[in-house]
Amino acid sequence: MEVVEPMIKHGHLLLVHSVVNFLRMLTMTYLKRMMKKIREMMFTF
Repeated sequence: MEVVEPMIKHGHLLLVHSVVNFLRMLTMTYLKRMMKKIREMMFTF
């Protein structure tokens, strides 16, 4: 059991890290799109 525990913890950390990275990527792309839309609206007025 001593060998399995650290591996599980390490895997959990990796999973959390990847999820955080994925969410950050999503928010960045969303923000960029929103900024583009806002800029287009500004130019229209």
